Amino acid sequence: MSQGTVDTQSVVETYREIEQSLTAPGAPFEMTSTIVRGEPVRTYRNAESSLYDVFAALGRSGGDNLLVADGDTGYSYAEVFADADRLAAALAHDYGITTGDHVGVVMSNQYAYLVTLFAVLRAGGVGVLYNARSSTAELTAAMADVPSSVTVVDPRRIELVRNADQNTRLIVTQPCLDDLPDLPEILTRDHPDLPDPSADPDSTALILFTSGTSGAPKGVELTHRNMCNVVLNMRFVADTNIAFAANTYGLSVDEVRGFMPQISALLIFPLFHVSGLAALSSAMGSGGLIVTMDRWDPDRAADLIKQHAITLMSGPPMVVSDLMAIDGAEDKLGTLVNVVPGGQATPPNITAQIVSRLPNSRRSSGWGMTEVGGSVCTAGGDILGAFPETAGPMSPTMDVRVIGADGHEVPAGSAGELYLRGGLIMKGYFGRPDDTEAAFDGSWLRTGDIGYVDEYGLVYLVDRKKDLVITRGENISCVEVESVLAASDRFTEVAVFGVPDPRLGERLIAAVRPRTDEADISGDEVKAIVGATLNSQKIPDDVVIATAPLPRNATGKLLKRVLRQSYLDTHAGNR
Repeated sequence: MSQGTVDTQSVVETYREIEQSLTAPGAPFEMTSTIVRGEPVRTYRNAESSLYDVFAALGRSGGDNLLVADGDTGYSYAEVFADADRLAAALAHDYGITTGDHVGVVMSNQYAYLVTLFAVLRAGGVGVLYNARSSTAELTAAMADVPSSVTVVDPRRIELVRNADQNTRLIVTQPCLDDLPDLPEILTRDHPDLPDPSADPDSTALILFTSGTSGAPKGVELTHRNMCNVVLNMRFVADTNIAFAANTYGLSVDEVRGFMPQISALLIFPLFHVSGLAALSSAMGSGGLIVTMDRWDPDRAADLIKQHAITLMSGPPMVVSDLMAIDGAEDKLGTLVNVVPGGQATPPNITAQIVSRLPNSRRSSGWGMTEVGGSVCTAGGDILGAFPETAGPMSPTMDVRVIGADGHEVPAGSAGELYLRGGLIMKGYFGRPDDTEAAFDGSWLRTGDIGYVDEYGLVYLVDRKKDLVITRGENISCVEVESVLAASDRFTEVAVFGVPDPRLGERLIAAVRPRTDEADISGDEVKAIVGATLNSQKIPDDVVIATAPLPRNATGKLLKRVLRQSYLDTHAGNR
């Protein structure tokens, strides 16, 4: 690929020098090695051993700063952590929660979510962050897989949780039913303070659930070591960017740090998703604010960004696109300095919109998954400027290798399945030893993502392994076809997937949702858009013109398995 006039070699050399200085012995991000599951694992030497200790330290430093704006009410760091202490004492004394016990959370992003999350960790429990947007059947399956002795729930989801698990004891966030204890009342109870918690670094801190885009969601056990390294890794990325800027502008690191605004985040990703936790940790790392929303509304979001001078916004690409399309976007979104489309590959038209409409902001990219607690590589600033298609260099705690179809490692520049090893890797899938075993090759996690590593050690994503369509003997990248369709800017949503075909192996199907002014576009026109850029093998065999939003999970990922099944059901008579 051409990188124009950018001196790519110099950019990479500068990054590696910064990385080496920040991770050297005695440096803030010094590396060490420890044994996990009988294998040596690289971690940050200065990582805390308990996730609660990380959050508590941020709480103390935040003090009277506002931590969360929830509707019309704001709560300081001190207030949130004082309430978390009281709830933790109640969980221990009234509910018997002790080390390793599961406490579920089923609610939207709000002040009570933070209080509950911190309280569970303070009591030594395991936070089970269920998908609050689940159907009854989905939540029933999740709670059967990963049961919780106590579940904290908001009023909207009481019946949902009762139908999903009749054995869990409920605490509701607001007074609403006489037979349920509520959080405000519990916070008035008088209990002795709990001793400071201690945690085995390799014990489970949180259980989050996989997205279910290619199968049933599974409970991912993330240890204290995992999550403490995740938080420190985010600080490493931030310090790397500051050092890069200092080098570029001939300033000291302290001078650049002085120019950096306090991070304030609009919390679009739910807190039961690793991206939501990342936004929370980023804001707390600078003593900043998070702002919650009941539901997605682009006009309301833009007003909140302006009202609270939000600097960080991460969300699915379609959310970013919605914001870019509102009237007065440049004015209302002018405080944003970092826009992070996440959850899936970013279409090129979204990138172009960020550049043209928000010239003062910078785009970041990365690659991660629930099984690693967040991102394993991140690109921004100079790296992304020189290599606009990369997901970035690997975290210092992580190794990557690329495995070809024959099961052997392939050279730089060759695509294959990406395997990961290091301090961010999950403990396993709760209660699913067979799935856990299948996910690993020794100490290496099989990610299911197809990509390659270039000669500089930068990672590039090509597709999901299971989303490759093999038709007419050719491997077709769904992302490649989707990118061409998205770049036309004639659709609000696009998805490409395969369906079985007795002769071709699979047929390539494109589902598109046209923009309002393109409502009359035909399937042949959609095919022509692809054919104008890609070879004939990559032209969809059939096109579905959607008038309603394409199915997505709670974090905005397209549910291709739902699209595929819907197509098969609709065309059952043609098979």
